[in-house]
Amino acid sequence: MIDPRYMTLTQWADAVILQSSDAWSFGKLTDESRWQDWATGFVRASNFTQQLVPDPYQFPDWREWAMRVYPMLEVN
Repeated sequence: MIDPRYMTLTQWADAVILQSSDAWSFGKLTDESRWQDWATGFVRASNFTQQLVPDPYQFPDWREWAMRVYPMLEVN
């Protein structure tokens, strides 16, 4: 489980990429201020489109969004 509580944004994003079989769909996060753009790519990745992943633009803080998303990573 990739629990974002004890990670930086970049650490968490890198861990998500390593776990995903479709990492090329959303790529590496290179600018933390654009985390929502990166997260949108994550939401659209083929192995997550069937899940109800929350819209990252509904969250002001990346960690709030990640806390909702990381349990879904265990399913894939």
